[in-house]
Amino acid sequence: MARGNEITNSAFTEMLPPSVSFSSPKEGVSYEVFISHRGPDTKETLAASIYHALKLMGLQVFLDKPEFELGNSIPSKILEAICTSFLHVAILSPGYAESTWCLEELSLMLKTGQTIIPVFYNVNPSDIHWISKEPFAEAFCKHEATKRYSPEKVKDWKSALQQVSYLIGPIVNSEE
Repeated sequence: MARGNEITNSAFTEMLPPSVSFSSPKEGVSYEVFISHRGPDTKETLAASIYHALKLMGLQVFLDKPEFELGNSIPSKILEAICTSFLHVAILSPGYAESTWCLEELSLMLKTGQTIIPVFYNVNPSDIHWISKEPFAEAFCKHEATKRYSPEKVKDWKSALQQVSYLIGPIVNSEE
C-alpha cells in the first residue's frame, strides 16, 4: 500500500502489464495512457504525479488540461484519447462517482477492452464492490434523483465501477 500522494516511477512501472513498451507511440495512436480522475480530488496531487512519472518514462499520456488546445472539442478529445490508449489508469477517489464525466470515461474504457489499472485513492475496493456503501451510494442516489440520466445509463455506470473494483491496483491513502 502506498502512502501519500505520490507513486514513484519504479512503483508504477511494476504495475504496468508486460505489453507496455516505452518506445514511441504506434502509428496513428495519439496517446498510450489515459488517466481518468476526479479533478477536485486528485488533479494537483496524485493524477499530476502519475502523469509526470509516465511522461518521464517516455509515454504519451493524456491528462485533460495539459493536453487540450484552443478550439478542441473536449468530449471529442477525451473520446479520441480513450480509444487510442492501450493502457487506462482510473484514479478512484471518494468523489469519482459524483462526476458523470468520470463514469462515462470508465464505461468507455471497459468497452475498449484495453488494460485498466485502478488506483484506489482514499477508498477501498470493497467500498466500490457494493455501491450501496458511502461515498458511492450518495452519488448514485443523486444521479437517479435528477432523472437527467436513464436508469439504463446509471446501471451501466454502476456496473463499470463494480467491474473495475475487482481489478488489482494500488491502494493509496493521503496523509491526513
